[in-house]
Amino acid sequence: MWEIEAAKAADMPEIEDLIATVGGDRVDLATDQFVVAKSEDAWILGCGRLRPYPDFCEIASMAVVGDVRATGIGRAIVERLLKTYEGTIYLICDDDVVELSAALSLVCFLNPRCRMTSVPSGTISALPPGQ
Repeated sequence: MWEIEAAKAADMPEIEDLIATVGGDRVDLATDQFVVAKSEDAWILGCGRLRPYPDFCEIASMAVVGDVRATGIGRAIVERLLKTYEGTIYLICDDDVVELSAALSLVCFLNPRCRMTSVPSGTISALPPGQ
């Protein structure tokens, strides 16, 4: 079992290590931007953040430990992040995670391969990189 919670300063080294394992965005990491999925014994199983910009936020630095992927952790992290910000939220993703966007029912635009049309909550868009 696991729970989603706001990250704490003591979580940051483990978060940075997890993000590095997936080649994720480690620029300007700040504790208050993250939520984590923690196991019953307090291991971080996944993380994600809302990276702030002047007029929107970006879902960034998403990572889930390999042996617990496809168990709902990524979805729970995104759902929690969506509840923390009322403005526009973007997910800019590489081609290898477009399927995650589809699984989360995110709106994708500027990519003809995307056929998603519903949004779980708030306003969110998935953009392929360089678009």
